[in-house]
Amino acid sequence: MRVEEAHYDSGLYVETVVLRERILRDPLGLQWTEEEQSWERRERHFCLRDGCLLLACVVIRPLDNGAVKLRQMAVESSRQGSGVGRQLLNGVEELLRAEGILRIELNARDTAVGFYEKQGYRKFGGKFMEVTLPHWKMVKAL
Repeated sequence: MRVEEAHYDSGLYVETVVLRERILRDPLGLQWTEEEQSWERRERHFCLRDGCLLLACVVIRPLDNGAVKLRQMAVESSRQGSGVGRQLLNGVEELLRAEGILRIELNARDTAVGFYEKQGYRKFGGKFMEVTLPHWKMVKAL
């Protein structure tokens, strides 16, 4: 298994969209907004596969000053808790670090804060609501 980039409009990209919808959006009854769809082309999409089987994916949005925002990380339900998310995150961080990225920011669902803390992310500020769920802003220096 290795981390790979899923280029926008590729078949692999479409698979990542399906996984994100099933894991992150469908349970909350969320639909794509036009604004969200317009960003997809400008973001980078990474995934972890076992052969042809998609296990996990994440979106990286460029920010200013050597920073990126990690968004919509999704792990196949049957693989959650198996280390797949950690492997994807570590691989993406390594690629970004090699490209000169200095900092990753993210908005973590309250239920995912422990996962990100174990990976070296730290809370920044207070709890807030996003997509109907409590979230925390988290940051990690690379």
